[in-house]
Amino acid sequence: MTILTPKLPFRPEETHLSWATRLSALHGTDSLRPFLTDMGIKPVDLITGRPAAVNRLCEVAGQAPGPVWLNTAMSDGKHSYSLRGETLPVSMILRDETRFCPLCLLEDDEAAGGTKYNRSARLDWSLRVVTTCARHNLRLAPRLRPRGAGELHGIRELVPERGQQLVALADELPRREPSPIQTYVINRLNGETGPAWLDRQSLEQAVKATQMLGIVMTFGAKVMMGRVDSEDLDFAGRNGWKFTSFGEAGVNEALTMLQGNAYRQDIGGQNYATVFGALYNWLREPGERSDHGPIKKLLRNYIINNMDVTVGRELLGKRIERRLKYSAQSLALETGLHRQTLRKVLVNRGLVASEDADKSNSVVLVDTVPGLDAAEALCRAVPFLGLQAYLNASLPVVRTLIDLGLLTPLHRSKTPKGRDKCGFDGREVGALLDRVHSLAPEIQHHDAEWITLTQCTKRARVTMQSVLKLVFDGQIKGIGRCVGETGFKAIRIDLDEIRRLNS
Repeated sequence: MTILTPKLPFRPEETHLSWATRLSALHGTDSLRPFLTDMGIKPVDLITGRPAAVNRLCEVAGQAPGPVWLNTAMSDGKHSYSLRGETLPVSMILRDETRFCPLCLLEDDEAAGGTKYNRSARLDWSLRVVTTCARHNLRLAPRLRPRGAGELHGIRELVPERGQQLVALADELPRREPSPIQTYVINRLNGETGPAWLDRQSLEQAVKATQMLGIVMTFGAKVMMGRVDSEDLDFAGRNGWKFTSFGEAGVNEALTMLQGNAYRQDIGGQNYATVFGALYNWLREPGERSDHGPIKKLLRNYIINNMDVTVGRELLGKRIERRLKYSAQSLALETGLHRQTLRKVLVNRGLVASEDADKSNSVVLVDTVPGLDAAEALCRAVPFLGLQAYLNASLPVVRTLIDLGLLTPLHRSKTPKGRDKCGFDGREVGALLDRVHSLAPEIQHHDAEWITLTQCTKRARVTMQSVLKLVFDGQIKGIGRCVGETGFKAIRIDLDEIRRLNS
């Protein structure tokens, strides 16, 4: 078999197509297509990295295929490529344009003394995530490929500029360091390890999660994806890396920040798209590849643990089986309670911070168990005006029980006439009644000096608060309750003992 001479060694940084175009130029063929045809290689087979085409090119060029295969992205015939053991979707490979560093091409030209076959298109430049030259810290310049067989055009044809023209191009480009996600991708393709959480994902998942999280963290949840260009994506990837490089803890920190932003704007509730924006919409739509990676499970779990969810509802591909949070609105709907009344109870119990009391009922969140406890207490509520009858007590006794903290209002408010009104947990009221009955058991007979609570305050000249404190502290031994009667009006106390204890 005849081997092409002179030989042109494959460069470790270039693509197989770059090498093919340099071979074509070296051997006197300005266009790659006729050169490949003469070698018995179908151009489309070389473009898609088919083994027979790549091996044939290596064979006629006298080149060991190993280094070439290392830089060849091989199409699976569907929607992805295989490169160095990694599967890359078509979207990660640049096909409609090329990117280049003018200073790298200038160095190629100077090293070759002006020959046509020394310029090489770097493998890194073919990856969409790569936007910066790591050698010169220069943003890569884009150049659209011609329609049709644009991938057969070499870097020499796509970038005809030479010398000072390349310097001028470089002067117009911003200087910057490569993004961390770009560096991560290159290092991973070179066999190096990075953050463990990203390494456990496919390369596509790692890049996409970083970029999508970065997009909403950089431009907000309301960002329009159609307006995000390659430079925006690069900037977003830099911000996203600050979180994804720290794994689950970093991602959860970002989600917490997004929810906090929404909460400050009094939005959220069950509309998760308003909180997480493009990130949620991306994970909600399966598309052709439904496996978005672990970030999907992280977001789902975050929503379950920190937002209002409905059992049975589908959330990011799975149905909700448990609920950990209620909004004031959903709790009111489920229990049939008035939203504002329930809201007052939640604030009074400290389940909702007082500074958040003006937030929408759909946004204010409470944990499931204490929230349901508060709602059930409201369902059992005894109104203030009903306490006298329920406890068989005078109004001064009722007010004193409240002042002593023996009865805790579920909520308090004022009527239009300024009258105080409140509700009390019926279970708490019943427990208080049971307690006073145990402290003052029924007695068949009692001395004439055993008198009612009201009489005690008058004859012993003490406050109702003092009397009730002695009763509930268990200090009064001479105490009982009329047979067949309940409540505070049935209590009888030894007047002499009250006088002695207050002397």
